[in-house]
Amino acid sequence: MKYLIALIIIIGFFACGETETSRELIEAENLTAEQIDSVLTEYKFQYESPILFDSSNHVLIPISTELLEKRTKYSHDGYYSDDYPRYWNVLFYNRASGETRLLTEDKYRISRIYAKESDYDDKGQIMENLVLYEIADIDYNKDSKLNDNDPEFLFSSNIDGTNLKRISPLNEDLISYRVIPKTQQILIKTRRDKNQDSLFNHKDESIWYKAELENLDWNVSEIIDSMGRKKIENLYFEQWLTRQ
Repeated sequence: MKYLIALIIIIGFFACGETETSRELIEAENLTAEQIDSVLTEYKFQYESPILFDSSNHVLIPISTELLEKRTKYSHDGYYSDDYPRYWNVLFYNRASGETRLLTEDKYRISRIYAKESDYDDKGQIMENLVLYEIADIDYNKDSKLNDNDPEFLFSSNIDGTNLKRISPLNEDLISYRVIPKTQQILIKTRRDKNQDSLFNHKDESIWYKAELENLDWNVSEIIDSMGRKKIENLYFEQWLTRQ
């Protein structure tokens, strides 16, 4: 099946390293199917606890991967090494038709999945037909790694895994978001690399956005634009930094 080919292509690029945090990339162009299979025997594909949707036949199954008998230490965030994603893809399964599909065939580092599983789960009107994801997909600092030093973005898809869309702006690290009940809106907080040092930290600027779903597309706008932020900063300067 199509998604099984994707598993081989993506995982075939990695080999076990000497430690939990180092792995050498494989030159996969000339590998035979047997050589790829020998690499894959080092890994165990983990199909995590499914997310079920009430009043729907759709099931969401996050996929992670474990390097067998090598990975004993955990990173500071509770997952395996910083270069290793919590989830690298999601399998969608239709219980009625038996159809399966992957969320994507691109390389994604998925740290969180946010979905409304139950009719009693009060996650807002907008979540009736959507799934939200926190995803890193851009090697922002150009170190040839996709890890927790790269920015995360807010994405959405339909509950069947179709119509995957980026919501939060490119090149800004997602900090938090809040789904507004009884609306089609999400409030999003990001961190902008203001000093362009390819790092996202306290030296950078926090930006608030309103994202609204309109005709299956996201309309994203800054809540406080640059002029508004400057006015607020000047007010602080006048009230607190000048001698009265």
